[in-house]
Amino acid sequence: MIHWILDIHTFASGIMTGLVWFVQINHYPLFLRIGSQDFPEYEREHVRRTGWIVAPTMLLELTSCVTLAYLHPSVWLTYFSPALIVGIWLSTFLVQMPLHGKLQKKGKLNDSIQLLIYSNWLRTLSWTAVFAGLILNR
Repeated sequence: MIHWILDIHTFASGIMTGLVWFVQINHYPLFLRIGSQDFPEYEREHVRRTGWIVAPTMLLELTSCVTLAYLHPSVWLTYFSPALIVGIWLSTFLVQMPLHGKLQKKGKLNDSIQLLIYSNWLRTLSWTAVFAGLILNR
């Protein structure tokens, strides 16, 4: 049972790691190139479309992480991975989501886009560490 939960956790973390790197290197920087008039609608669509992938995958990752910490205690699965995932969730809900909300309401704000790019490095590196830790600790 633990093996398939670990596989699910690794799968979800792998999806999120690949997605966050794509967003960080490609998608968010392109926000700066979108015209101001088109930006609010583009941002709404970005949030709507991304949510269909990100929300269930993050929930799957969190659920499998908690389950593994309980069923298969190890230093990585009990302490480091959960701490990184909690940090990712806090950054998502306290930084990224409010910035996306601001961009949807106020339109293109280059300072907010730059902050989105800068602050997303925490999630990018954290997800990379979670995924790498899962691969290296198998």
